[in-house]
Amino acid sequence: MSETEDQAARQMEMLADLAERALAALDNIANAARLGLGQKSPGLSAMASINQATAEKVAQSLRDIQDGRIFDCQKLMQEPAIARLVIADDDDNREEIYISRAGTVDPVRLKLCSYLSPKGQLASFPIGEYRPIRLPSGIKNFEVIEKATFSPVFGNEWDSRPAIVHAQNGPPITVKSLRELLAREGFSEDDLDDLERALARADAADNIETGLRRSALTAMQMRVQPLLDEYQSKIFRLPLDSRIAVLGPPGSGKTTTLIKRLRQKLDFAFLEPDEKDLVDGTGASGLDHAHSWLMFTPTTLLKEYVKAAFNKEDVPVTEQRIQTWDDYRRVIARNVLPILRSNNRKGMAIVTEPSILKADTIANQIEWFTTFTSFQHALFLKEIGDAAAGIVAAADLRTAAIGRQILAAIERSRGQPSRLISELAGMLEELQKLAATSREETRQSLRRILGAEVRKDATFLESLVRFLATLTPEVEDDLDDPDGEDEEEEATPLRGLRAAEAAFIRALRARAVAEASKRSPSKTSRNAQILNWLDERLITLPPLAEAGSRILLQRAIAKISRAPTDFIANMPARYRRYRRDPAAMELWYQSVPAGADVDALELDLIILAMLRAASEISEDAQIMRRLGERAPAILNDVAALQRNQILVDEATDFSPIQLACMAALADPKTNSFFAIGDFNQRLTSWGSRSKDELQWLFRDIEVQEVDIVYRQSQKLNDFANRLISNDGPKASAQLPQFMENEGVPPVLGMELADRTELAEWLASRIREIEQFSQQLPSIAVLVNRESELQPLADALNIALTAQAIRAVACPKGQAIGPENDVRIFEVQHIKGLEFEAIFFVDIDKLAQSEPDLFERYVYVGATRAATFLGLTCAGDDLPAALQPVSDQFNKGW
Repeated sequence: MSETEDQAARQMEMLADLAERALAALDNIANAARLGLGQKSPGLSAMASINQATAEKVAQSLRDIQDGRIFDCQKLMQEPAIARLVIADDDDNREEIYISRAGTVDPVRLKLCSYLSPKGQLASFPIGEYRPIRLPSGIKNFEVIEKATFSPVFGNEWDSRPAIVHAQNGPPITVKSLRELLAREGFSEDDLDDLERALARADAADNIETGLRRSALTAMQMRVQPLLDEYQSKIFRLPLDSRIAVLGPPGSGKTTTLIKRLRQKLDFAFLEPDEKDLVDGTGASGLDHAHSWLMFTPTTLLKEYVKAAFNKEDVPVTEQRIQTWDDYRRVIARNVLPILRSNNRKGMAIVTEPSILKADTIANQIEWFTTFTSFQHALFLKEIGDAAAGIVAAADLRTAAIGRQILAAIERSRGQPSRLISELAGMLEELQKLAATSREETRQSLRRILGAEVRKDATFLESLVRFLATLTPEVEDDLDDPDGEDEEEEATPLRGLRAAEAAFIRALRARAVAEASKRSPSKTSRNAQILNWLDERLITLPPLAEAGSRILLQRAIAKISRAPTDFIANMPARYRRYRRDPAAMELWYQSVPAGADVDALELDLIILAMLRAASEISEDAQIMRRLGERAPAILNDVAALQRNQILVDEATDFSPIQLACMAALADPKTNSFFAIGDFNQRLTSWGSRSKDELQWLFRDIEVQEVDIVYRQSQKLNDFANRLISNDGPKASAQLPQFMENEGVPPVLGMELADRTELAEWLASRIREIEQFSQQLPSIAVLVNRESELQPLADALNIALTAQAIRAVACPKGQAIGPENDVRIFEVQHIKGLEFEAIFFVDIDKLAQSEPDLFERYVYVGATRAATFLGLTCAGDDLPAALQPVSDQFNKGW
């Protein structure tokens, strides 16, 4: 026997021994899980003594343990283990362990641990790696001696299809089937004739390959690897209270890392003691830790795609857990923060076109936010100062003294509203009592005027009711009418005589303030119309200037007593003042819209300002102690939004302000924030552009970069790297070492403006893919506009009739239809997805309509494909941006 044959024989013997051990272990673990499923955990009755005060909590804990054990057993029956390791400690004590995806049982004669456990991270290390591992007993060093990974499947018996046997400093060995390997080994050479011997050796050789093979995607799904590489493993195991941004090219496992991290950090069993201390109990949101998380994605399609991947990794997901920012900001700005108009509140309304922001504003949003913050802080302090000056002018000496105290406090605040609020907190009780007493006296004096009119005319209120019914609602664009400050704090009746009484007194207050301030109410306001109605009835009102002076004083006192609330709640009003400021107009705005109009990016800015203002107050222990029960209710509303973990997918499609809003939703106890993205894939003009913008979110954010891609073939990866322009971030994506996946070049179809010809070209390529792959893998077609979806689907269905393949249009990114359908998407919805084959049609038209983002669109479209990529042009010229890669295309496969 030659040396080569001898090495092959030793390798086969080693693999056969591994296969026998591994298959026995899979069967052992699955049987142990099956037995464990039938066992019952002890209940409260098994305890020697029961503390009735804590009995329910203990019972719930026991139920959780039982549910967790049942869940682990069920999972292990389906997937017993994903890896086998032989490890050695400092004393060279060797240990064989099997790694499961999540849970454990007590199988006979072998050790099993979860990949999420500290020891489980050894499965991510290469052979020969020597690392310290923090165990419950302390830090211990281990070296990985042997490593094999499995993809368990069960027919009549367990198999792994495939199994990967790793080597040190050399290519791994891929065994397509461990069961088949043992079957081939079961034959004796002496029992076979020459033909059978040759066939058996060929079969055995075909079952074993050198290097790694990537499996094809046959369904629209996210490829979630059971094990992460050592870099990803390090990232996902960082402490819960970390701020992390993971940057890397498409297919580099960023989303998989996010999912694994969340899966581990939700399970108390895998948290470190200090992590458990952070999340023990329920937070202000009322949620326990397992449900206290929130993830944002830029599109609905990606949201659904990620939800499916979470479910496969046993992370329960509801609609409330994964949100698009477009949906979420609208809900909180209407239902939680007093920004948008609702049934019971005046407010702003979102407009989509045209944007009032300059292009420079969109590119410099952090500076825009910073200048607004400075403006609104100064405006808030000025408003308090003006109110304090009014109090200083009061005739009552004690009241005037309070005004002087407030002016001194403003001076000491040095431009910081939170410092002023801290000092005002000690005065609130006295101010509120003073305002309430004065207001009631004024109300009674004005009510006596109404009483006199009713005595003169018993039908006066009924007449006023009829008149009020004729009035149109007040114009809501004028949100900054000073008369709005005179709203009663109690609920205003909507109809009947009580409503007439309230309207009459509000009108008198407006007249009184006008006489005292020498300023008439707005002529279009309800107050002015009611006063005109009184004039028409020849009703003479008494002089009200004295009452007006008292009302102005009451307003000043109320303004200061509401300062902690108004600092947050009046942010929309201060923003409207800001965008009318000449300096702001020159810098940031193309035009001034109607007062009630706000575009989406402006809404983001207001939300961030309010969230940060609320955090500034609620996280200041001294302020909260001084406020006590008078703390603004909006602080609780904001706290209820906060979650123990905030996660963001495709973070670079979100603006820095949007990301900062998301970061502000992290519970202060954990401050846990995990974002993933790629600057080269940014498809929004407002998206984040640099690491500096990410570091603006948190000064201590850890920016981690990964560059090994697991999705694409070598040819498509090389093509994608060349697509990135010189002025963008450098593309450095590379395939894993020893990955045998050269693939095929991309193809290009020209002069396909006619839809029928385009459909025929696509159908021909799809037939080639099916012949090449021996099955129909997942395929997507990308178009530039939603209006093109259905017409192309109809034409492609005709062209594919003979193959019994169906094409389906997916409007607004909805992934509809069976798995084998060819799906057609608008390109803006494709972010984050992957398919075995992608066709991107009419790229020359896209270059004309989206010149600024064209290269990114093509890069994103190209990187959705794992093996097959096709591009088409309606005309006969390839866009200039693609000329440097024109040599990469074939006409077909």
